[in-house]
Amino acid sequence: MLISDIQKDKKFKLKRWKKVQVLIIDEISMIDSTLFDKLDTIARAVRKKDLPFGGIQLVITGDFFQLPPVLQGSDDGTPRFCFEAEAWKTAVPHTIGLTQIYRQSDPVFAGMLNEIREGRLSPTTIDTFKSLSRPLISPADNAPEPAELFPLRREADAANTRRMRNIKDHVNTYHAQDGGTVTDADTRKRLLADCIAPEILEIKETAQVMLIKNIDKTLVNGSLGRVVGFANQFTFSNGTWGLGGRDTVHGRLYPVVRFQLSNGDTKTELCEPAEWSVERWVPEPWSDTGWEVETLATRTQVPLILAWALSIHKSQGQTLELVKVDLNRVFERGQAYVALSRAKSMDGLQVLNFDPKRVTAHPKVKEFYASLSSG
Repeated sequence: MLISDIQKDKKFKLKRWKKVQVLIIDEISMIDSTLFDKLDTIARAVRKKDLPFGGIQLVITGDFFQLPPVLQGSDDGTPRFCFEAEAWKTAVPHTIGLTQIYRQSDPVFAGMLNEIREGRLSPTTIDTFKSLSRPLISPADNAPEPAELFPLRREADAANTRRMRNIKDHVNTYHAQDGGTVTDADTRKRLLADCIAPEILEIKETAQVMLIKNIDKTLVNGSLGRVVGFANQFTFSNGTWGLGGRDTVHGRLYPVVRFQLSNGDTKTELCEPAEWSVERWVPEPWSDTGWEVETLATRTQVPLILAWALSIHKSQGQTLELVKVDLNRVFERGQAYVALSRAKSMDGLQVLNFDPKRVTAHPKVKEFYASLSSG
C-alpha cells in the first residue's frame, strides 16, 4: 500500500489498514513529523494492536538532504523532520544507506552533487558549476526543450505564460469542474488551493507540457511531452485527428500529447480529464469498519500543466535530460541540491546565478546522518 492511497485515493477505506502488510512511503523528506505520528496513531487504533503502525512493516525511502516539509510560519526549532517524530524511534529499527547512483553515470559530476547535497563545496566544484552558465544545445524538432527550474512556483508560471504568448495559434481553454460535499465556494476554494490541477488551463499546439496524473506504467506524473494536436475519442481512435479540422460532433476536443519516455521512445496519448479529491474520515456506525471516507472537494481537469518551466518542488524525484536552473532566488535548504541533481550529466545542465552561499544543508539533517554513520 502506498501513502498516496491513504491521502488521495477516494476509494480508500479504512478496512485496508486491517489487511495491509507493508506500507511504502517515498520522498520521506517531505513528510513532517506530525503526519508520521498521526499515521502511527491511526494504524494502532484501527488494527487494535499496540505496536508501531499496528504491526505494519514500513519501507521508507528518500533523502532528508532534499526538500524538507513545508512549514506554516517560521522555523522556530520545533520538530519538523520525520526522523524527529515520536513514532520514528520504534517504527524504524533498521536504516540502510544506499550509495549506488543511477541518475548520473559520471563519477566526477556525482561527486560534485554530493558536495552540494552536504553543503560543503570545494573551489574546483564552485568553479565548475559557474562554468555551466553556457546555453544548452537545442533539442531535436518536436522534442521537449530544456525544462527551466525556478525556486518559486509563481516564477515558473510567469515563464510559461511568456512562452505561450509566443505561439501564434488557437488557444484551447479548459475550465475545471469542482464539486464535493462542501457547497460554500470560498471553503471549497481553500480546500483545493494546493491542488496541482489549475482552475483554468490554456493550451496551444506545440506547447510543452507535463503530465500530472498517472495514466499507465510508462506515462506517469512528471512525464514531459509536446502537444501535437487536439482530438476526441472518435478521431483519436480512428487516426483522423491529425488530418486537420476540428471535429466536435463526436465530443469535445482534448490535447493529444507526444510524450518522451525514459527509455528514449515516444508515446502519443489523448489526455482527457481526470479527478483529484480532498477527503476526510468520518464516523459511520453502519459501515464494516465504523468509518467512511467523505469527499469534501473534487476537481476534474485535463491532467496537464505547461512545462517549459517548473518549480524546484515539482521537479523533485524526476530525471531531466536537459535542464536549466536559475538559483538566484533559492531560499530553502536543499533546493539547490534538488534542482541540480535532476540533470543526468553536466552536458545537459545549464546553471545561472550560481552562488555557493546559497548552497546549504540543514544542521538537523547533518546530525541525523552523522548519527547513522557513528551508529
